[in-house]
Amino acid sequence: MKSLILILAIFTYACASSTATHSSNYVSCLEDVVRQEDRSKELAKMVQEDQNDRVDFFKKSTDELVKILKKDEQRRRRVGEIFGEGCFKNAEDFAAAALIYQHGKVPDHFFQAFLWAKRSVELGDASQKRLMALAIDRYLVSSGKKQLFGSQASKPDTNPKTCWCIEQIERSFPDKLRSEIAGKSFNEVFNWLDDLNKDLSCPRTECQKKLEASPKGTVPGFW
Repeated sequence: MKSLILILAIFTYACASSTATHSSNYVSCLEDVVRQEDRSKELAKMVQEDQNDRVDFFKKSTDELVKILKKDEQRRRRVGEIFGEGCFKNAEDFAAAALIYQHGKVPDHFFQAFLWAKRSVELGDASQKRLMALAIDRYLVSSGKKQLFGSQASKPDTNPKTCWCIEQIERSFPDKLRSEIAGKSFNEVFNWLDDLNKDLSCPRTECQKKLEASPKGTVPGFW
């Protein structure tokens, strides 16, 4: 019995020593000031590149749009790596990641963008409420559900004379929250639609594509 106790004691000491040695050789990104600052700068640079790619977006050729989509994917991969390192620290980092993922391709990308934009707001950047709205609307519409804020409009083609329409909006979502978070009330969303269809004779209407309702509980922790 004494021998067993001794063996266990030696084993426990060895494990503790190994853990201590491992910990002393590892510095997390948030503890490594230089690495973390480099990652923040890299995130900011990716945001600038993302925005530069979208200058005169609707005038881009098909080949140019394909190149942008490929670069978007590369940026998302890199943001994922930086997040995996544990290098997100401040509101700017989360906002940058949210913007990159907002230009994603699948609902999960948009939902992740919403979570990161929400975290940026929690860290003090109230201006990211609008990105929260954009991301959650993209998530819902891409999932076949009605949007909450009315930030998503669409048209069937790139013809400049084709009318835009507003993707269907969930009426049960409080208009007060719509104004507070996205900056537009239900009625103001359609004023925005008028601007999109400027110089065209277009109806102030939602798109004909039928979307499922998005009642309270559709977005856990938010709505």
